[in-house]
Amino acid sequence: MKNFKILLLVLMLTTGVQNMNAQEDFDDDTQDVPQAPINDYIIPMLLAGVYLGYRLLKSRTKEA
Repeated sequence: MKNFKILLLVLMLTTGVQNMNAQEDFDDDTQDVPQAPINDYIIPMLLAGVYLGYRLLKSRTKEA
């Protein structure tokens, strides 16, 4: 029964992927917007993720 549930879940998740598109097609005369400044925040977010992961692992090892 467990294998059937997993198979059903995988089938449900993969059937919608066939029709997904990242962006609709548009004409060549469309004005593009500039990219978002995501690169400015990569290093601080990585450091915050490492710190939070360290705190989580440290607190779990204290409880055990």
